[in-house]
Amino acid sequence: MSKGLVVDDLSITFNRQQLEVVNELTLQIGPGEALGLVGESGSGKSLTARAILGLLPTGAVASGKVTFDDVSLLDLPLHEMQKLRGARIAMIFQDPMSSLNPVLRVGEAIAQVIRSHEPVGSADAHRRAVDLMDRVGIRDPKERSRAYPHQFSGGMRQRIMIAMALAANPALLLADEPTTALDVVVQAGILRLLTELRHEKGMGLLLVSHDLAVVGRVSDRVAVMYAGQIVEEGPTSEVLLRPHMPYTIGLIACVRRDRAQARLTSIPGTPPPSGTRSRGCRFASRCPLAIDACRSTPVSLAHVGPDHWARCIRTAEARNLTPVDFASHKPELDVEQGHG
Repeated sequence: MSKGLVVDDLSITFNRQQLEVVNELTLQIGPGEALGLVGESGSGKSLTARAILGLLPTGAVASGKVTFDDVSLLDLPLHEMQKLRGARIAMIFQDPMSSLNPVLRVGEAIAQVIRSHEPVGSADAHRRAVDLMDRVGIRDPKERSRAYPHQFSGGMRQRIMIAMALAANPALLLADEPTTALDVVVQAGILRLLTELRHEKGMGLLLVSHDLAVVGRVSDRVAVMYAGQIVEEGPTSEVLLRPHMPYTIGLIACVRRDRAQARLTSIPGTPPPSGTRSRGCRFASRCPLAIDACRSTPVSLAHVGPDHWARCIRTAEARNLTPVDFASHKPELDVEQGHG
């Protein structure tokens, strides 16, 4: 029985530039539990997922503690990690074309995953591959299993990647934007499938996404990430219906259309790049509520409700923020350097 994933004080640094892109991140995913990790592009979500499986790009170094079923993943030798990948922990990557072998038929690619982790014959593995293709919504799966990746659309390739990730019945699935290339009907089917697998097999799920609607449909808990830090975490309903961090409130406002103006709200400004991050709250330069204390004092996650945490010193005032407050706010230039 899986004991789940525990990430404790994970930091990720690019050594050559001495840039810390993820800072002391902590999260947990139990068996059968789904955690949604949301935030803007560049916040460190994908790097966090890759660090769990030891798949960081060249030059990136992870520190802290990451354990799965009481096994320390950051200390695991490569040959042991390779045994774990796919079998116990699987990952759906964001770019399916670069993740699929262009000279391998897709049915064989899925069958290879099965055979590399289970003592089954090629015929049985291929049959299971066809079944998986059918389950992720590919028509005529037996015939299409003989096709190559370039013969599929982007959305179809994404479904192939999902089938490969599920092939060995992993205990934990890391899904990096798994439904971005899919239309809404197929997206709904994939989300249902992931939910079914969680309930049937007790599979844990880390869902990395910028889409709050997708996360809200699937996740038990949500962790909001900004500029390499978790800025809010809690039960999905609490975070989405009663957010306490201004950044979370801004993200939610971005997907709720202003009926009076008939347009979507946006958060002015951009996240601070690594190496130019304030020693205080990293969202301060874009926050309508920021005061001097926000900019100068490190802000820790604080308890704001049952199992609900937020990285903000003005949570009481944040409850009254509206989309108009973000639309009218002019972001400041963060001039501090070297506090990544």
